Amino acid sequence: MRFLPLLTGSIFYDLLQHGREIESAVARHDTSLLKHSTPELERYFSRSPDELPHQNAFPVATLFPLFLVAFAFNLLPFLHNLTDLSPPLHALSFFAPSLAMIVVLITASVLLARGFTAGLAGFLTLFIILLVLTVLQGLYHLLAEGGRGWTLAIAVLALLGCRIIFNSRGFVLFVIYCRTQRLTTLARKMRLKRREE
Repeated sequence: MRFLPLLTGSIFYDLLQHGREIESAVARHDTSLLKHSTPELERYFSRSPDELPHQNAFPVATLFPLFLVAFAFNLLPFLHNLTDLSPPLHALSFFAPSLAMIVVLITASVLLARGFTAGLAGFLTLFIILLVLTVLQGLYHLLAEGGRGWTLAIAVLALLGCRIIFNSRGFVLFVIYCRTQRLTTLARKMRLKRREE
């Protein structure tokens, strides 16, 4: 796993590791969860959503077009080689995987906004899959055809944009805020349950 910080950036990797520690504490459902929170923080996040500051989800929203561009420019060279398909099947071969990609991106974003580390893991999985596909297709074009590498260059630039956003201040602040909100809610419930007992 030492290569992961190189691929995704050290900030994103640290954010992922911290999230796994939190998820581990949540899964154990013991007092270790309370070490990650304070009563003051729990009171702060127990206020109504209107009283809490609105978080900027723009960095997460920016990942959508970048991932879709990287996906499309990986899929198009592959579909270009499938000359036997009829036009309707050719269109379906593009739009069906694209819709699946959109569903995965929305799911990862919702999980991220609710403070689940699974959202980060979802983005990481997509990033690695697209990166591997881009590298494999790049090698194929280099060895077999020797041309049309501009589509993969666009995919590489989109993935580079994703990596920059993963390690940006806005993305990190959004993830930490959502994670803290979930954590304090769970810790507050645990404290109230302990008092009742």
